[in-house]
Amino acid sequence: MMSSEKKEAKRETKYSRLWGVLVVLVISFVAWKVQPISLKIEDPVEKAASLLGTLIFLSLFVERAIEVFLSAWRSAGADELDREIAIRMLAVEKYLQSQPDKLAAEESSQYKSLSTSLEEIEKERAEYRAGSRFISQWLGLGMGMMIAFIGIRIIGTIVNVEQANLEGYQAALFLIIDIIFTGAVLAGGSDSINKIMKVYNSVMAKTVKQAS
Repeated sequence: MMSSEKKEAKRETKYSRLWGVLVVLVISFVAWKVQPISLKIEDPVEKAASLLGTLIFLSLFVERAIEVFLSAWRSAGADELDREIAIRMLAVEKYLQSQPDKLAAEESSQYKSLSTSLEEIEKERAEYRAGSRFISQWLGLGMGMMIAFIGIRIIGTIVNVEQANLEGYQAALFLIIDIIFTGAVLAGGSDSINKIMKVYNSVMAKTVKQAS
């Protein structure tokens, strides 16, 4: 049963990788053809705090949405693996408790068999957790790119495309890179954006102090 769980986890990881690549390609192609409208901010330095605050706010919603999706998709398999780990761990503990000489018991073939069985299921659980984390990253990237596609983007906020005189393929490529970049930042979670916010606040505080 556990071997089937392991195969299923690997298969889901493989499919999630393919779906992730497909999402990036599809959104990039649509952005190329549709030419999404960029949001413009007159003074990017002055509005940077507002932009970062918006990204943190959105990333929190993205994180929550990912939690819901993963809970519905992967929680059953994770619970089954956790239950099996608890059963095998209890079997090891009961065996040791039933033996008068624990040192000798730890050298016995039965103990080694139980320990090996426990290690195998713990390894499966770690692989399953890694698969969930991998899926989470791709989901975050896809959601982040969709948010960027509807107009909330980082580079487009800082650089005025019209003043840069970007046309045709250059303008489309700019939008694609902006969408992927913003999606990747949002996929990194609110913690990473919050770190950027702290660096920005620190730099601005030093600038104000030097100016005064």
